[in-house]
Amino acid sequence: MDDLNEAVRIGGANSLTERIEMVPAGGDESIVAPAKYTNGNAATYVIENRYIDDKACKTVLIDSKTSHANRLEKTITDAMKDDDGLLARMPRIRVTYRTDSGERQFLDTELPHRAFDGHIRVGTHDGQPTSRSELYTAARNCTLDNLMPLFDLSPDTVAFGGWDSTRSRNQLRIPSVFGGEIVGVLAVQDDGDPVVHRAGARVDPVEASIVVANRKDREKITEGADLSEGTKKKFETNGKGSAIGLGAIPPNAGNDVLDGVAVSRTLCIHVLSFATLRSFRFGKGKEGDAAIRALIAAVILRAMVGFNADPVLRANCFLNEKEAPTFTLNGRFGKDDVELEPLTIETAEALLRAAYDQAHDKAGIDWQGQVFEVQGNPEVLRNSSADEE
Repeated sequence: MDDLNEAVRIGGANSLTERIEMVPAGGDESIVAPAKYTNGNAATYVIENRYIDDKACKTVLIDSKTSHANRLEKTITDAMKDDDGLLARMPRIRVTYRTDSGERQFLDTELPHRAFDGHIRVGTHDGQPTSRSELYTAARNCTLDNLMPLFDLSPDTVAFGGWDSTRSRNQLRIPSVFGGEIVGVLAVQDDGDPVVHRAGARVDPVEASIVVANRKDREKITEGADLSEGTKKKFETNGKGSAIGLGAIPPNAGNDVLDGVAVSRTLCIHVLSFATLRSFRFGKGKEGDAAIRALIAAVILRAMVGFNADPVLRANCFLNEKEAPTFTLNGRFGKDDVELEPLTIETAEALLRAAYDQAHDKAGIDWQGQVFEVQGNPEVLRNSSADEE
């Protein structure tokens, strides 16, 4: 707590860095599936040069900064849903959609634009458009000189950043104080293609090939089936059963198929920027503002440790820690770096409680699990589809 209090004040440490060496769960012989990106109409991996161990290396991006922040937020979301620890008491915004099969609820910690998400803005609060709510309007009208109205409504947005980008004016931009990513050093460093291109087969025990030539027969098959519009249209156009999951698919080793890469080293990096955090003010005076900054840092550290305890990425990307993580409090001017004992869930929770008690005493922060309720606009679901653009 002393380290945090010193870091959130002018002249304190600029950042805290955590580094975790990781290895494929199946051993060095295994491949891992990095994040996929679009390149025109095709999927691709991000392969780039990085400076690793004092030399330039070809690397692959396994998990990006924006994706990694979302993984930390999942720790907060899970805590809220499970009523687990102090994270469960954080205020939050909740959007509820009513459907024929019941309610579907989404928290600001899982919506892509957090407090400024479209699902919130086009919904209603207390029977009126959310954009007309005094609480929500005050939050959107914040500046970095006083983020208190937004912090009261959605601490997660202040902690992980947000941009009210669709507003006509007064677009609040909050830089994220956390940056994290996972990078793999490619096992092969030459100019060849490092990607493994292959896809598994699908065996249909009924028949290997199902092609419906008659258009009326196609319509009979899709009638009553729960299919997305894109899938239905594709099948009714060409009649190939594979479009709706019928028939066999042979193995594919084409260049347009991505299965993974081999890596010689994998590094998970987390950075908490105190320099960025020190630019936030909350209208609570010098001591009160510093206490809220320390609370934000403690929330991020608790979420960070939560990810470390359950590092789920994606299918076919299973990673284990090679050794204990290193925590470094980065001193000023390249001096006085402090190696800290790695946090555990228990010690991070204790730190969070200490930071909360301090913010409660010095800034009047009172977390009781407050929920800003938003009713989702029914027209959104009525016009939605599982098809991707």
